[in-house]
Amino acid sequence: MREGHYNELRVALHLMLRGCLVRIGFSDGRYDIEARTPRGRIWHVEVKWDKRAAESGRLYFEVENTRQRKPSGIMATSADLWCHVLGEGDQALMARVPHLREFLERGGFRSVRTGGADSNSRGLLVPRERLDVPGFGWVRLPTVQDYFGEVFRRGS
Repeated sequence: MREGHYNELRVALHLMLRGCLVRIGFSDGRYDIEARTPRGRIWHVEVKWDKRAAESGRLYFEVENTRQRKPSGIMATSADLWCHVLGEGDQALMARVPHLREFLERGGFRSVRTGGADSNSRGLLVPRERLDVPGFGWVRLPTVQDYFGEVFRRGS
């Protein structure tokens, strides 16, 4: 959980370096970040951390809660943007939720269930190279040190 929050912070820092005003951690759990762009547009951002994606080359997108038989993850979020953080958190995929949903629905990707006794999700495994499509962006996420270094550089 702590690493997940750190990745939310890194996404927030990325957005702040682009001029957004950012709030993290909404108590209702509908999304992770609210970002107001310099032009005043408000984006709700869902951040997911995929620890194995960097080494496996495949991203896991949760689509269903198998116990409740309900949409979950990307298919249930109320967010506008999806940020899928890979591995150690240096790189992330950013995509608008409607475009990513459509891409996943028509992609014919392998459906898998998570393992383990407490497992309750089904998702789609997507090869990383298949996500190099117009409208999806790969971003480098700053560390806290990167962020303050950039702020200092801009201020001097």
